[in-house]
Amino acid sequence: MIRLNTVLTLVATAALTACTTLGPNYQAPAPNAPASYRAAASSAGAELQRDWWLVFGDAQLNALEAQALQASPTLAAAAARIQRARAVFGATQADELPRVDVGASAGGLRTSAKATTTPVLNGRAITFEGESFGLQASIGWELDLWGRVKRQAESAQAQLDASTLDAAAARVALTTDVAAAYWQWRALADEAAALQRLRDSRAKAFQVAQTRFDAGASTTQDLERVRAELAAADADVADLPRRQALVLNQIAALTGQAAADLKLEANGTLPLPPAIRAGLPSELLQRRPDLAQSLAQLHAATAQVGIAEAAFYPSIKLTGSFGYSSEDLGSLISAPARLYNIGPSISLPLFEGGRNKANLAGAKAQVDESLAGFRGRMLQALREVDDALAELQGRAATMDAQNRTLASSSQALAVARSRYDKGAVSYLDVTEAERTPLATERALAQLRGAQWAATAQLVKALGGGWAPADTATTASAAR
Repeated sequence: MIRLNTVLTLVATAALTACTTLGPNYQAPAPNAPASYRAAASSAGAELQRDWWLVFGDAQLNALEAQALQASPTLAAAAARIQRARAVFGATQADELPRVDVGASAGGLRTSAKATTTPVLNGRAITFEGESFGLQASIGWELDLWGRVKRQAESAQAQLDASTLDAAAARVALTTDVAAAYWQWRALADEAAALQRLRDSRAKAFQVAQTRFDAGASTTQDLERVRAELAAADADVADLPRRQALVLNQIAALTGQAAADLKLEANGTLPLPPAIRAGLPSELLQRRPDLAQSLAQLHAATAQVGIAEAAFYPSIKLTGSFGYSSEDLGSLISAPARLYNIGPSISLPLFEGGRNKANLAGAKAQVDESLAGFRGRMLQALREVDDALAELQGRAATMDAQNRTLASSSQALAVARSRYDKGAVSYLDVTEAERTPLATERALAQLRGAQWAATAQLVKALGGGWAPADTATTASAAR
């Protein structure tokens, strides 16, 4: 008869010699990034930090960002996803350890004298009646011969990393959206001031045109042309509150407050945005949390292949129990009442209708899908940076041309006013000369808003100052 310790020795020897980890080990794919961006990116400029908006020195923006980070439902949901992923990871880690259960029982027992299984002696049914008490502990442990449990923990860890990086990406998106909306509101305030000056100029021009028409010095066509220009300016002025309200509503939603409670002040004219250092395309993997998240998802999918492969191999479990059982509670904890059971069990899949093959094929397909997803996200990231740089460069060139237009038209206006002071021209000529510089001021306000919007787009495309070290900070903040 084979002794129990001999069996356990054979099982342990088999475990040590056969133990391996099935499936491919994760390797990060090459990003295949170009040497430089298509749009020329200067190496100079501000280096983004985690709280990147502080570089602009706008106290009102700083307050909005702080409010958004504190009250955003999006970030709260991302933090909850981290907690859920951490719980799943903890559960998979528990599978690596033995499981111990303890139980107790107490009850009465009487067997039937009429059952077909009742023993009979000398023509009389033998029945049993009494009480039973028990105390028992059991232990179970799966020998991870093929690394299935290890791969499960590896996949869960990668999913936890992906959830943490998802929260970091949500933070970047939120803060850039708040800044973009705030700068749009500031640009609308500047446009409102320029538009009001333009409207006032049109009103004066109409008054002059009306006076000249009443005096018979101009035609109906001239009067109606000036009237139409005034009506167009009135329409633009009337439409501006609607545009401003929509932006304020957006800011309120992003910062988690009611629009009626949001109070903003236009602190002077919106200046030109500072330059932001774009760096090299190869740096995007270290700058964008969504790219790192895509790699974490690829890592999780790769670990799932090992789990699917382990299903083809036998599983060995060590199980055992020890306890006491007695009809007398007083003698329960005694040597005669002891009982135990210990030994290994093995399970080998022989026929499962192709389920394991299908699961393995699905796991491999998931790896291919995750890899393709990373490639696509990398291309999208490169495009977003190039788009933002092209937008900034194009707006800067347009701004330069508009500034030249403003300088020339302002000079022409100064000449017209000088000639009016000398009585050489009418005031209508002055208002005509005002048309171009005032319209250009409005266009410049819109251009500055577009430049700030492109700056927010560039910050978002560059990852908003995120760094791999911030992942641990985000994870701990969600605890």
